[in-house]
Parts: sequence; structure tokens; C-alpha cells
Amino acid sequence: MQIKPSVGLAVGPADAMHWGQVLVSPHAYGIVEIYDPQGRAQQLGIQALSYLGERLNGEIVSLRAVSDIVAGVAEVGIQTIIVLVPVGRIVYIVLRGSGTVYIKRTNELASLMQGDGSMSGEVKEGDIFLLSSHGFSQLLAHDELMHIFDHLGPSEVAEKLTILLHEKIGGEGSTALVFGVTSISESEPILEKEQENITSDNEIDVYKNSGIYASKHFHYARFAIQNIVKKIRHARSFLRSPKKRIVLATTCLLSIFILSVLLGIWKLASAKKDQQIVAAVAEAQRALDEGIAILELNPIKGRERLTYARQTLTPVLSRVSSRSKQGRDVAFLYRQITDNLIQAMHIVSAKASLYYDMNLIKKGGTADDFALSGNILAISDSSTQTVYRMDIVYKNTRIVGGAESAKGILSIAIHGDTLYTLAQDGITKFQETEQKSSVVIKNNGSWSQPVSLVSYGGNLYILDAGKSRIWKYVATEKAFSDIREYLNPDTLPDLSRAINIAIDGSVWLGTTTGKILRFTQGKETTFLPVGVDPGFGAKLFVYTSDEVKNVYVLDAQNSRVVVLDHDGIYVAQYRFDAALAPSRMVVSEAQKKILFIAGGKIYSINLE
Repeated sequence: MQIKPSVGLAVGPADAMHWGQVLVSPHAYGIVEIYDPQGRAQQLGIQALSYLGERLNGEIVSLRAVSDIVAGVAEVGIQTIIVLVPVGRIVYIVLRGSGTVYIKRTNELASLMQGDGSMSGEVKEGDIFLLSSHGFSQLLAHDELMHIFDHLGPSEVAEKLTILLHEKIGGEGSTALVFGVTSISESEPILEKEQENITSDNEIDVYKNSGIYASKHFHYARFAIQNIVKKIRHARSFLRSPKKRIVLATTCLLSIFILSVLLGIWKLASAKKDQQIVAAVAEAQRALDEGIAILELNPIKGRERLTYARQTLTPVLSRVSSRSKQGRDVAFLYRQITDNLIQAMHIVSAKASLYYDMNLIKKGGTADDFALSGNILAISDSSTQTVYRMDIVYKNTRIVGGAESAKGILSIAIHGDTLYTLAQDGITKFQETEQKSSVVIKNNGSWSQPVSLVSYGGNLYILDAGKSRIWKYVATEKAFSDIREYLNPDTLPDLSRAINIAIDGSVWLGTTTGKILRFTQGKETTFLPVGVDPGFGAKLFVYTSDEVKNVYVLDAQNSRVVVLDHDGIYVAQYRFDAALAPSRMVVSEAQKKILFIAGGKIYSINLE
């Protein structure tokens, strides 16, 4: 008997301290959640997954074997590890840390395990297991899960769980895996029961019957060969007597017989391995064909099928020789999957080129922040206390102000021909046509920690991370109104980790928590990115405006810019050299350019 599973994955957001991911391999399924206050959560999680993936790659024949593998994972940062291994009609489950394993059978959802432990049992068609991490279990109660599981399959359940994980506060690192028993089909015999305290002879017989004796007890073959060598060394003494010659002949025949039996067992195990490889290749090919077929109609589902094809085939690469025909065929299929996935994901490996060095216009000049309106770029330079204006079509750059008026600049904004700079004590206006600057708004203690300024419709908006507020100043004929709150009184989000603000009708905030916040008419509206692979890192800088149709996210941790539509659907990504480390970004779709500030200079990437 062999279980045919249906699997769904639910992975919540991540940040530097919280990280969670799922494990899906031909022989095992599992989840890992990591918490590390030193900010190494992703690194520790990847190490744990790699260890589990390597050791769960082969056949598993006992619950103890699964427990030993899980016990080998370093305990540093581990919140939850759960591994499920199907063997015949039996499933082995091992849990370390804090988490919960549920089973839904008929219409009942019950908790099987909570906390450290291991168990095995026989499954039935239609059973659904939920492996949930520590963070997941804290967020979603049993009643809420029961409602989600009602009349839904594993993939649909996982989609709903993913949305909930991203909507709820504190879901960082949460993850879950839904394992459904679609059917149980006939297959070649597999060891289903863990046998302990049995004799060596019985154990060998069990492994021989299971067809995997050679892979687990090949040291018996080596032992037999060593005995043969010893017998050959003493052969001369036996040749002096007919009886001894008969003994020698019998010994040789017996040794040859043992070798032939072991060789047969080894061939049987090799044949089984080949069958598993053939099955994995066929599954990957099917997923590839399905992904290509539905890509235009449903890009998200198409990319999911291509990603599944890659995950299915990846473990096979290490199990076949690259010099064999089978190895070459597997490598060719893997390249096909990777090429189609890159094309489907619109992944562009972009080379960032130096666009402008402020030192060209002023000695010692650097770019600290910039803002774009049409083709005009406003640039602030704190090192020389200077404000610049640049035409990005011709790169014509001029100084529009400086000295005391440009002291302590935190952020810069632009509206038409007017440039605005934000400092702790107020906002200064630079009017190029008038060749002068003036303070238009003073901070009378209203702002605590202003971090970003933007102009929209002539009005000015300040992101105040210290007070978790967005302040608004409405433009009048001669000046600006008194300070106002943009957020509704009943909207009190935590903006202490927000780092920049952008407006296109809605207000968007980038954060250092791996989240993008969106507010419309003063209320927070959920924004859940869909189809981003790999997931976002911790520090995100978001850019949009009423002059661009997409939302651009600078993911510095993963050295890329991810393009999303306004519903959060993945569009494309541009990857750049990790050494660049940009801190600010603007985008001109009209000029097909992404501009960065990195190391005080401005770099560009071409949009495709």
C-alpha cells in the first residue's frame, strides 16, 4: 500500500528574528519555525531545513529513525520542528519544541500532539493532518480552524490559512502544512511496523523482504569478503590433504554463493531507487507541462506548478550521476523547469550602472535622499548641506539652495518646481524661480521622530515613527494649514518600524518588519503580496505615485526590486549585485528606469 497525498502550504510573514518554512520531499513532509533575537532566524532555519532534507531523502523504515534525524537538528533558535513520514498505510510523526498536530477524520477535527513527542498510526482515505508551528498555534484557535476545514481540500485550506497569517498581528515566523490522504494505492511491499528487540537473523529477513537490505546492511558483504581473503591466505595448508581440498572448495563455493545473494539484493535495491527516480521525474514533467499550459490563464497557479516541479526534481539531482544518461536527462529537465520558472517569474538579473556622482557638481557632494516629480529629481546632500535639482532626461543638475537652510535634512519632497526639505525643527521650501528658501512649517513639538516626507496634490505628509502618526498639512493660497492627523481616530497602528512613505491616492509605508502597510481615507486596508518567491526580507522600502501604475518594493536583504500590482499580485523582480546595498529608490516608468541611492551615489537599472 502507498499513500497518495495532497499537500497545502501556509507560510506567514518573516523578519530578522522570526522565520518559518515548510519541507516537502518525496519521502517526508514537515515544518520549521525559528526565533532568534540576534537576527539570524533565516540563516538558522535554512541550516535546519538543509539538514532535514538531506537525511530524510532516503527510505525511512521506523519511527525511531525519524526521531533520531529530528534529534540531530541543532537546538539553537528552534521554536518548532514537526516531521511527517508516510510509509505504506502508516504515518510517522515527530514533534520537537512547541506546536500542534491536528487530524480531521470525517467531520471531526482533533488535536493529536502538543509539544515534544512522537507517534505512528494507520491512516484512512480522506484523513487530513495539520502540522502547525508555535506561532501558528498561538494565533488560530481550534474553533477557528474547524470552520476553515469545513468541506475544503488541503490546498484551499492552506490558502485561507495563509491569508489569516498575514492579516493577524504577530504572525511572523508562523507556518503550517496541510497533508491530505487522497487515496491509498497498491504498491510493492514496504516495511510498515517498527520492530525492536529482535534477533539479527530476523532483522535481516525483514530487510531482505523489504528490498532494502543492501542499503542498510552492506557491511555484511564487506565482512564476507574479508573472510574469503583470510581463507585464501591459508589455502596452501589445505592443499596437502584431499579432505582439506574438499573443505577449501566447499568454502569457496559458499563464499561465491553469499556474494551472488548480496549482489542480487543490491540490484533489487538499485532497481527500487531507479523506480523512485523515474516516478519523481514523471511527476516533475507533469507539473512542468501543467504550469506552462495554465501560465497565461492563471499566472499565479502556473508559477505554483513550476515551483512544485522544481521542488520535486531538486532531491533527484543528488541521487543520479551526472555522467549517466539518466543524470543528463534529469539535468536537462531541471534546466527546462528553471528556465520556464525564471521566465514566468519575470526575474531580471539587472546590472546597476552609475547614473550620477554628486561630486561632479560639488566637491565632496553625496546623495542622501531624493524625490521624483515628472522628469525632475530633487536631491538632498547632508554632507555639504546642499539641495539639488536634476532633469533625469538630460542629467542637467543645478544647486537650488544650501548652507543653514539645508542643515539637518532628514527627507526631501517635490511638487512641481518647488522642493521641500524635512528637518527636526521644521520644513523648508526651496523655490528655484525665486532663488531663495523659506521655512514654511515649524515643528512646535508636534513631531517626535519624523523619518519621511512626501508631497501629494500640493499637500505635505510626514511619517512620524516616534508617535506612530502620519501628519498632514493642507496647501492654501499663501501657506499651509495647521497640523492635522491623516489617520482616523479609531486607526492606531504601530508605525515605530516604518521607514518611508509614498502616496498614489492611498498611503503606503515601508517597514523593517517585512510588511507593507497601506491606508486609504485614513483607514488601514490589508495588503497581502501574492506569488513573491522567495518571500520578502525584513527591510522594505516602498515606492509608488500617481505617475506609475505599479507598486515597487526595494527588498535590500534579497538584493532585488519586486514589482506588484495594486492588489498585491506579483508582476516581476529585478535582482542586482548584493554589494550595492541601496537605501533609497524612485521609479520613472516613462523613462523606464529605477534609480537608487547607494554609497552617496545614484545608480540606475533599466525597466523591461
